[in-house]
Amino acid sequence: MAESFLFSIAESLLAKLVSRAFEEASRVVGLYDNLRDLTKTLSLIKAVLLDAQQKQEHNHELREWLTQIKTVFSDAEDLLDEFECQTLRNKVVKAHGSTKDEVSNFFSTSNPLVFRYKMAQQIKDISSRLDKVAADRHKFSLQTIDVDTRVVHRRDMTHSRVSDSDVIGRKHDKEKIVELLLQQNPNDDDTSISASEWEYVRDNEIWNLPQKRDDILPALKLSFDLMPSYLRQCFALFSLYPKDHQIDSYKITALWEALGLIALPTTNRTREDVGNQYLHELLSRSFLQDFENFDTFYGFRIHDLVHDLALFVAKDECLQVTSDSQNISDNVRHLSFTKSSLFENLVTKETAAVRTVLFPIGATVTNNEALLNICLSKFKCLRVLDLHGSTFRTLPRTITKLKHLRYLDISRNPCIKRLPDSICKLQSLQVLSVNGCMELEALPKGLRKLISLWCFQFSTKQSILPLSEIANLGSLEFLTVESCNNVESIFGGVKFPALKTLLVWHCQTLKYLLLNDQNFPKLETLMVNNCRNLDLELLKGDHEEESSKLKLKFIGFINLSQLVVLPKWLQEAANSLRCLYVSNCHNIETFPDWLATLIHLKTLTIKNCPKFVSLPDNILHLSALENLRIEGCPDLCKKYAPHVGKFWPRISHIKNIFIDEPEGLEEERE
Repeated sequence: MAESFLFSIAESLLAKLVSRAFEEASRVVGLYDNLRDLTKTLSLIKAVLLDAQQKQEHNHELREWLTQIKTVFSDAEDLLDEFECQTLRNKVVKAHGSTKDEVSNFFSTSNPLVFRYKMAQQIKDISSRLDKVAADRHKFSLQTIDVDTRVVHRRDMTHSRVSDSDVIGRKHDKEKIVELLLQQNPNDDDTSISASEWEYVRDNEIWNLPQKRDDILPALKLSFDLMPSYLRQCFALFSLYPKDHQIDSYKITALWEALGLIALPTTNRTREDVGNQYLHELLSRSFLQDFENFDTFYGFRIHDLVHDLALFVAKDECLQVTSDSQNISDNVRHLSFTKSSLFENLVTKETAAVRTVLFPIGATVTNNEALLNICLSKFKCLRVLDLHGSTFRTLPRTITKLKHLRYLDISRNPCIKRLPDSICKLQSLQVLSVNGCMELEALPKGLRKLISLWCFQFSTKQSILPLSEIANLGSLEFLTVESCNNVESIFGGVKFPALKTLLVWHCQTLKYLLLNDQNFPKLETLMVNNCRNLDLELLKGDHEEESSKLKLKFIGFINLSQLVVLPKWLQEAANSLRCLYVSNCHNIETFPDWLATLIHLKTLTIKNCPKFVSLPDNILHLSALENLRIEGCPDLCKKYAPHVGKFWPRISHIKNIFIDEPEGLEEERE
């Protein structure tokens, strides 16, 4: 099934080749003409891929041809990635390098003359191989289809949680899927599916496959076939996670981008916008369940049957290694291990094909050093390495050999004490997670050299954080400060111009968290968790000008015993706040009347706050409020219980309400 992803890979390669940044960089090193020829051949192949993918099922020779293309495309991806790595390296040397770095650069393969010769040879080789497969396309009488016109479904993501009854993929829905796929009127103005696509569904031979009585995989497979090409590969990666795994939008978007699956954003769109669009489309196809919308991020699960589909369509591309796995195919690009002990036994040879190594439930194994060394020595083209929960004591300096690496997660390691400064030579790195490493004595020097880093999560024993280094990460959008238990104050006077999300967790000595819109102009999401000494009223400092207002969309207060009332500065977010989340704050009793000034608030969640007794009387004035969730608050749940609670009329107008039923309420009803 991996061949069904080729069109999107071709689109991604071409998007890079024709981008202005790539064109300018290729002219600088004298490779523009070489890459232009490669672009022309790639365009010829892309033009017939959609037709080839539709016809391959009954043509063995055509499938073999597509397999050859997949191999060449993989090498082309590495080639262009090498080019990007070198461009980033040159930028760092120019901006932050010393004379020593420049001399070292001259005598290495990064020397412009050496690099140009090496790249020219590789481009020539790939162009030759592409020319050969391009010439073979005439054997198959393939039609030219330049644009993937398959339907894009969209659904407004306004609900905090999607009802189970609305999600396709449960046992009682085999008929529901068929009805949706077959019985809808193709001439209906509300559908964007063409008549020919409905005929494809109706006449598809997949309905003739042998299947069990309750087997709905063929119907789900048809929905997958109607996906746009760019969405197929993103969906297939769900197969790397265990069934019923909780997934959040930050992590899956980071994975997609690290693997080059997020289309290059247009001028007014961000990477986050594109990733959320993909999730939006998957939700509209009912492939996501237990979907929770927190405005700036989302949480969801994949139903077991949909997960089976992901395993089926990704079987030649992704492999979730289990105790039943006998070997790892040479063609597999993405590996996920359910048990760390399986890794050493099955990974026996070097391969350039592997792009991803994941341990979704943690890399807890006795010989972590061996596991790490295998990754460094055998998988030279890794983009994603997730070893969270591992126990190795040192990260080798040779980590820099993984120059293609974009996503590195070594969080929750209880043993590691230091990181090599050489990690800052990984200029392609977009995500670095070292949070929960409780013995980490200091962050590496030279963090500002990680010019591609947009997500940084860390813990450290340092009493003074290297904030000037971190603030110089010009692409940084997501920052987690966790378990920094020797720090009393952070962020005073330091600017983070691109930061959108800030999580501050388990910092027990932290007293002051100084934020304002001058230093955090794009901050949208703030979550504070278990910082027991933090003065929440002074979170913005005590010398801020009246006009200085944060434009927060999501605020979360979690495990804060000092939270008795909401801090007054929260009112400043009245024109921006969409979601307020309060959980495990055991001393808060109510919200102030000024809550009603949060006129754009859409989602309000109160969880496990046992002293919380009432909502403000004027909650009716929150006209934008669509989602209210209350659980683990016995008195509150009783007073606002649907239809029977004393104050139910005050909230009954809200579109989506979930309230825990307190013990004994059922007996009262009877």
